[in-house]
Amino acid sequence: MPLPRAPHRALLLCVAAATLAACSASGSGSADRSPGAAGAVRSGTASPSAAADSPRSVVTFAGATPLGAGAARRTADRMRARAKALGLQDVRVETRDGGVDVTGRTADEKRLTGLGTSGRLGFRAVLAEAMVGATPTPTPTPSSSADPARGRAVTDGLLPRAAGSASASAGPAPAEGGAQDAALQARYAALGCSAQERAATERKARAEDSVVACGTDGGGSGSRTKFILGPTAVDGAHVASAKAVLGRQTGGWLVRLRFDSVGAREFAALTGGLSVNTPPQNQMAIVLDGAVISAPSVNQQLGGGTAEISGSFTRESAERLAVTLGSGALPAPVTVTGVTRLPHG
Repeated sequence: MPLPRAPHRALLLCVAAATLAACSASGSGSADRSPGAAGAVRSGTASPSAAADSPRSVVTFAGATPLGAGAARRTADRMRARAKALGLQDVRVETRDGGVDVTGRTADEKRLTGLGTSGRLGFRAVLAEAMVGATPTPTPTPSSSADPARGRAVTDGLLPRAAGSASASAGPAPAEGGAQDAALQARYAALGCSAQERAATERKARAEDSVVACGTDGGGSGSRTKFILGPTAVDGAHVASAKAVLGRQTGGWLVRLRFDSVGAREFAALTGGLSVNTPPQNQMAIVLDGAVISAPSVNQQLGGGTAEISGSFTRESAERLAVTLGSGALPAPVTVTGVTRLPHG
C-alpha cells in the first residue's frame, strides 16, 4: 500500500533545539531504528487469544529477484519492527523461498501490505520544476512568478544563522552542452508522470546522480509537477528517529525527524547552500522511494539536527510514515505477490 504523499506546498521544517518550543507538539507513533525480535509480534490492547481468533491473512512479499538469506532476514527484521511500532496485533513475519510472508488479522490487511514499503528517503536540491504538460525551459531559470506561499522550510520562530556558515552548496543546474545533460533534459521534457513512469523513475533513481522525479501540486486538483533534482545531499540512513506529532501551531499531524551527527551536518550544509539561491533553486526536495513528497523553499541555513514534515496527514498516515522512516529502508525493494486468506474456525 503506497504511503500518502504530503503536498509539497504544505511542508514545514522546524530545526534547531532552540526552536523546539515554537514547534513543540504532543506526539505518538515514534520509531527508533533497532533490529526487530524474531518470531511473532504481539502488541496492542486486544488479548493475543482474541487476535488469534480473528480471520487471518498471509501477505507474501518478493523482490524483483529472489532475496538472499541475509537480505530476507534483514527485511523480516525491519517488518517486525514496523509492525510492533504500529501496534499491529499478533503478527508473524517469516522468511520463505527468497521472500517474506507476513501473517496477521484480515482486518489489518492493508496495513500489513504497507510493511513492505521500501522507505528510501533522501534530500536533494531542486534544479528545475514545471507542471506536467508545460514546456520546460532548456535550463532552470529564476521565476518572478514563483508562488510565495509554496511550502516554507522555516517558521517565524527561527532566527537567521550567520551567513556563509554552510560547508557546501546545492550546486548549479546541469551544465549545458554535455551528453549527460542533454539526456537528462530530454527525459525531463518527455516526463508525463504516469503511474508507469513514476515506477520506472523510482527504480532507476541513484543517490549519486541528478535525476528526474514527480510530485503533486498540493492544491487538490490532481495536477502533477515534475522536477530535475541534484544528487542526494542527505541520505535517509542518517535519520536517527522519526515520530508522529500533533503540531500546536498548525493543528495538523506532522512527522518529526531527528538526524544523527552526520545527517545534521549535511542538512545544515544543504540548507545553507540553498538559502542563497533564487527560485526554484532555493527549494529542497524530500524524496521518498523516488517520488517528491514535498519541495519547500529555504531562506536560511537550518541547524540543530531536527526537521518536521507536515502535509495532509491523518494520525494514521503520519504514524505509518514515521514508522517507515524510523525503521530504515528495506535492504531491497519488495512487492506484494499474493494475499491468502486463511480458513477461519
